[in-house]
Amino acid sequence: MPNGDVHVALQFWWQLVCLITCSIATIISLFSISSHFLNYRKPNEQRLTVRILLLVPLFSVTCFVATTRPDISQVYLDPIREIYEAFVIYTFFSYLCLILGGERQIITETSVRHEPIRHAVAFMGKIDLSNPSDFLRVKKGILQYVWFKPFYCIAVLICEVWKLHNLQFGLVLLYNASVTWSLYSLALFWRCLYEELKPFHPWYKFMCVKLIIFASYWQSIIIQCLSIAGVFGDRESHQDEVQMTSYFYQNAILCIEMIGFAILHSFAFPPGPYSNKNIHFGSRMKLYYALRDCFGGGDLKWDFKQTLLVGESYYNFKNFEPTSAEGLLLRNDLDSRMNRIQQGYRFSNSGHDNYWINYGSTSNDTPSRNVSNIEDEEWDNSIGNERYISSDSNYPVIWDTEGYRYSSNIRKIRNDIESRSFSSTT
Repeated sequence: MPNGDVHVALQFWWQLVCLITCSIATIISLFSISSHFLNYRKPNEQRLTVRILLLVPLFSVTCFVATTRPDISQVYLDPIREIYEAFVIYTFFSYLCLILGGERQIITETSVRHEPIRHAVAFMGKIDLSNPSDFLRVKKGILQYVWFKPFYCIAVLICEVWKLHNLQFGLVLLYNASVTWSLYSLALFWRCLYEELKPFHPWYKFMCVKLIIFASYWQSIIIQCLSIAGVFGDRESHQDEVQMTSYFYQNAILCIEMIGFAILHSFAFPPGPYSNKNIHFGSRMKLYYALRDCFGGGDLKWDFKQTLLVGESYYNFKNFEPTSAEGLLLRNDLDSRMNRIQQGYRFSNSGHDNYWINYGSTSNDTPSRNVSNIEDEEWDNSIGNERYISSDSNYPVIWDTEGYRYSSNIRKIRNDIESRSFSSTT
């Protein structure tokens, strides 16, 4: 990290170009994000989409500030940007899981149809996403980069303040090991479920997400090499001054590139599929509730807790039981069946049925509830008679009355009227 006290600055025309380009990129991204919030009909998908789209304006603002106030950017903004980079990798993984039906669908149905695959390293064995433990291992491999990045940024700042330059090399090694592990785990997930992901065209979305991260990383490496070669100053110049100059140009180039990234993200994650033209009779959430859903963080808290703290107590065969026992018998993988059998899974009726033994079962000594003692309660039909009250300010969704115009029934009526008017004129 260069020293922010060195008096080096970009030329005025460079700063003007950075201001214009990052402003355009931010406007494009904010327009796409606001369109999602105004058509917030699928919260599970759109909260992830918006979090990915926020990467562009965050990069644009931080890169521009870095070209004007590096002292502020290096200490406060660069760590936030780097942590959010890691967070977007996790968000993209969550997005892939969601479009495939969720983690339960992947573990209990989708992955059961596939044979386990081998790791790139032979001695690491096989990976089977139908095994909840293997799925958890892949997920932790992706998420560890998110958890590692804040500690890495704090350690880098400490090394800079206390001039512990010898420790920085070790931090770089740990950083590269962490990001490699994360990308390798994501590649494993991709390889296991590539056929199911193919209809959703994930390459386009993946490249949009990763290009920003790769561009910022590799451009910094290239510019550092150029600075060492003396492109940004002769070898007799002050080292901090040369580093600051390379830092300026790295962020200035990213400012210009953000326009392209903003356009790519807008096409990769468009709001059109969530509009009333495509979801005719679906209600949408009010803006306040949409913002609260996206930035509330309730889903992140639950997911981090289940993955980091609960772990295999939740990701086990009992909680993720396959929907069909026949699929397990049709697989050629014996290890997968034996792992389940060791935890109490049993096949019956020639594989058509299954049951569990000694695995979370209830003791025979436990008194059973007497069903005959349960008093019958009168059925309440009042809920079915209630209707939406438009004046209720606490109602979290809005019934979009314009959606009916694009429904199939209205389209048939419109085509029928047009055909009759055409036949009458002829």
